[in-house]
Amino acid sequence: MYNSELVSAKKNIKWINLIKATCIVFVFFRHVEINYDLYLGDFFDGIISTFYVNAFFFVSGYLLYRKQLSEPLVKETLGRYISKDGGGRTLAFNVLYRIVIPSIIFAAFEFFPSCIIQGRGVSVGNMLYKTIGGGTYWFTSALAVAQIVILIFLCSRKKSMWFYVFFSIIIGFLTLWVVNNGYSTNGFWAWREGLISLIFLAMGGLYWKYERQIDSLRKWWVIILLLGLYLWMVSKCRDLCNPGLNTLTIQPLGFLTSLLSCILLVWVFKISPEWKPLSFIGQYSLGFYFMSGALPITMSKVAHYLAPGIYGLLLPVLWVICIVIAYLAVMIINRWVPWLWDLRKVRQ
Repeated sequence: MYNSELVSAKKNIKWINLIKATCIVFVFFRHVEINYDLYLGDFFDGIISTFYVNAFFFVSGYLLYRKQLSEPLVKETLGRYISKDGGGRTLAFNVLYRIVIPSIIFAAFEFFPSCIIQGRGVSVGNMLYKTIGGGTYWFTSALAVAQIVILIFLCSRKKSMWFYVFFSIIIGFLTLWVVNNGYSTNGFWAWREGLISLIFLAMGGLYWKYERQIDSLRKWWVIILLLGLYLWMVSKCRDLCNPGLNTLTIQPLGFLTSLLSCILLVWVFKISPEWKPLSFIGQYSLGFYFMSGALPITMSKVAHYLAPGIYGLLLPVLWVICIVIAYLAVMIINRWVPWLWDLRKVRQ
């Protein structure tokens, strides 16, 4: 079983990278849209908002649970699981070296230029919150929190995916209730978004568990039916379907809408040909994400200064320029300082 899972992982890397790349590309679009102060309409933005963040949590959950609940790792005792070479320690160090530390490094590098460009005052408290406190990159902060909570779940050594689904849903919706009733404090390391995102990671794990059965439904009439339902929900029920984890406004119907978008994306990209530039973006999606804030802000400021009267024409141009610059930057980092993505490589 474990060998077959490894084979499956090799086959599935294409569609996973394509989904992550699509999410990051539209993260750039939304950030350009917001900073450029030009919006394409509620319907188009509603479609983007259902998947451009949540689908990343979905595929992250797919990968995480597939690894941690596959044999022989799931059969390890707790003592072996949390040992130096065990799965628990590996997951903990992955969170530390591949998410937390890179987030702090890029946030520190970005802090002062961002304050200057946006005209913000500089204070020690704000600097600590934006760097060590995880305040610059809410997505990676939330992902780190969610994965640490899942690590705690995994220490139970439960093999049933439904165990993790149950507690993820309980914690996610309880966090929503706490937020909506005003009982939560400032989101240090985006803990609120992280706990809510547990639901999407669990749905990704559930898809892994029943992947063959779910994919057996991938027929043209099912796709048309689900696509029609999805578009209707986005257009007619937007007030009830708001799926924004980052705004902490997601509602139960929003989960369903976003889950539909995730399934449709998976089905589409499983039968799509690979495009290497897009796969590269997906493979280094976190690196692109670290640049998805500063680049749109900077380029929008430049565009407003140089061409204040042609906003509509510049929106797609700025979008492409930001992605191209980020692409080149990631390539340079890969060539000269690849350890920025994982500090364990420094010792290699």
